[in-house]
Amino acid sequence: MTGSSPRKPAAGGGPGRTDESMSLLVDIARQALDPGYADAAARRGPDPERRPLLAVAGVLAATLVIVVAGVQAHRHAPQLVRSRQALVDQVGERTDGVASLQRRLDALRSRTAALRDRALASSRAGSTLAARLATEELLAGTVAAVGPGLRVVLDDAPSAGPGNRVLDRDLQAVVNALWSAGAEAVAVGDQRLTTETAIRQAGSAVLVNFQAVSPPYVVRAIGDPVPMETSFAASRAAGRMRTLAQLYGLRFRYTREASLAVPPAPGLTLRYAAVAPAAEKGSGP
Repeated sequence: MTGSSPRKPAAGGGPGRTDESMSLLVDIARQALDPGYADAAARRGPDPERRPLLAVAGVLAATLVIVVAGVQAHRHAPQLVRSRQALVDQVGERTDGVASLQRRLDALRSRTAALRDRALASSRAGSTLAARLATEELLAGTVAAVGPGLRVVLDDAPSAGPGNRVLDRDLQAVVNALWSAGAEAVAVGDQRLTTETAIRQAGSAVLVNFQAVSPPYVVRAIGDPVPMETSFAASRAAGRMRTLAQLYGLRFRYTREASLAVPPAPGLTLRYAAVAPAAEKGSGP
């Protein structure tokens, strides 16, 4: 019986492949990743299994920064509170000082006016001059006034929201309408209005004569109440306030009053006028 021929050794010294067609599968098994993909994976960075560790480290670092910032803020908080309180106290002291000086000025002004009127009353010409000065002071707002007129009240809406607050322009329009209706003296709260008065908005506060006033805003206008009410009711400002009351809930009302009192205005500041040298020496034309 003829025996089979022995297998020829492989080129590498190992056993030969039983089927040369299997060479491709063997290569794929030995090198599953293409060299190009391997290079890309190497450039991509560390092993994906290490990424959670890096994420945890990043979170810990961010937490540490936040904690340090919180500790620093807490450490400096008392100093900031003390500084703010010191400023508030200083503003309060200055405000009280200004109010005290204003009361003193009003008292001296009243005393001066009384002495002046007493001196002028000794002659007919003096009495005429005293009456003229009284009228000018009333128009300038430097003396208190009393008389019949209109009392107008403006107030914020009960619910907070945009458009639900009385603004400076609302007060400005109402005041201008009252002047046009024939008012002779007007005050908003305890602030008398003059030709130098400014009504402005400062954040959520309304300033009159640079003094904050709070709602409800009470406007007192002295004048003939009947024609003044008729003119004011038909004014554009009153119509606008009625519309705002319907749309946003602002409160707006006005009534005739038999007697209203308005305080004097702060002292007028003369910017250009000065005593003439001839008047200082007692000589005149």
